Amino acid sequence: MNWSRFLAQGERAVRIVRSGLRRRGINVGDSIITSFNTDEDLPVYDRNGNKLFWISVKAVSGLIDDPVRQMPPNYKGWMCGEVESKQWVNPPAVVIWYCLRTNVAWGAITPNRPSTKWIIFPDRYGVVIDKRKTALTGQTHYLYPSYCVPPAEIISKDEAIGYIQELTHTTNL
Repeated sequence: MNWSRFLAQGERAVRIVRSGLRRRGINVGDSIITSFNTDEDLPVYDRNGNKLFWISVKAVSGLIDDPVRQMPPNYKGWMCGEVESKQWVNPPAVVIWYCLRTNVAWGAITPNRPSTKWIIFPDRYGVVIDKRKTALTGQTHYLYPSYCVPPAEIISKDEAIGYIQELTHTTNL
């Protein structure tokens, strides 16, 4: 796999989740780049076009059937974003993981201060080599401290959709 294909996997997961939410009557827009030069995968708007919040989508390429029991080796939770990222200044409402091989989706409701509730991996000041990104690009890349959502914080796809509908006051399923 090359780097372009890796990026395409993430874009594919975002398209799939966007399509599913739109089918349920949620006004989800295209991804946007913020003033922090980061992306908001799925901005959610009200009927007047005002942005209400955004949803972070994470592509998973393994074979995940049960996200509460299955996690990558040595992980304490599902990765959801770098600690120093803009998304913790302007957090998403929900993180959605989508397994491209099994079509299984799951989520987590983002707390206002993830650092007090979620696990930091690796430790706050440590870095580890990002083996996948390094292998795909041929250059050394590091995995900076990221938040991981522990299994107890995982919610089902239906619970994530219900929460998004509640936030948008959407009544159609």
